Amino acid sequence: MRPSVLLPRLIKNFDSKLDEIIQEDLPILKKIKKHVIQSGGKRIRPLTHYFLCQLHDYKGSIWKDVGAIAELIHGASLLHDDVVDLSELRRGKPTVGALYGNKTAILGGDYLLACGIDHLNRLNQPEIMAAYTKVIRDLSVGELIQMEWEKNPKITLAIYESVIYGKTASLFGAVSISAGILSGLKGKPLEKIHNFGIQMGLLFQRKDDYIDYFDDSKKSGKIPLKDFMNGLYTYPILLLQEKLKKNDLKIIHDLLKKEMKSAEDKAMILHYLEAFNIQSELLTMLKNDGNSLIQYLSELPESDIRKLFIEKIEELIN
Repeated sequence: MRPSVLLPRLIKNFDSKLDEIIQEDLPILKKIKKHVIQSGGKRIRPLTHYFLCQLHDYKGSIWKDVGAIAELIHGASLLHDDVVDLSELRRGKPTVGALYGNKTAILGGDYLLACGIDHLNRLNQPEIMAAYTKVIRDLSVGELIQMEWEKNPKITLAIYESVIYGKTASLFGAVSISAGILSGLKGKPLEKIHNFGIQMGLLFQRKDDYIDYFDDSKKSGKIPLKDFMNGLYTYPILLLQEKLKKNDLKIIHDLLKKEMKSAEDKAMILHYLEAFNIQSELLTMLKNDGNSLIQYLSELPESDIRKLFIEKIEELIN
């Protein structure tokens, strides 16, 4: 089946399953359910789960349930994130907090998590249940570490990657290992598929950070230099500050600390990033990550799904 037909059909499957899983009892929950399902997104987590199930010859049907639950956990985490980050917009649309209040957003996120875990419990898959409950724990830990270190110039790459693991990579790892579990993988093969997911999550976040500073196209839908304007320490800045001496380092820290940043401030940070070849260095990291993922997929039997999955990874690294 052609990607132009397959992907929309899969996304529709996951959206239908989300609609089934979220059993709303109150008018406000109906609104939150509609918001989550219609919020868009590429559904990359459930698609990753489906692709890996297919590539490991899983013949059952609960991939729809497991993939949808992953998207539900992701959606719930976004409701919570938007409250913590005081965000009023996501993908150009008002957040649940902006529409209905932050208390509603927090409780709505909790409700979505409860719906997901309740549905997962009904699948009678204890290993997958363990993987997904660990994700919820990791999300909380990642958010707490981020709150502790956000806008702190002493943050290191290691600390930042622990945040990324909790908030992004852990869920990618769970959708991957759950595909392995459903496909009957054990031992080393199960560990490899889990590591594939974690690495994919890291790549996903690195690309997101890259886009913020270096992608001037409008395809991403992101506001250019948003992370810089918010004073956040992400991959480009963390790689840069490892190369700077004391005086230049202070200039960068002072720029990030400013509440209101000017066009000159934007030009200054871009000048430093260019002078120290940060774009090239980060691109190399992306390509190395992507090539490692492609190597894993290349060892699996050839198929249209494998070709499509590799193409999607290549889009992330080019």
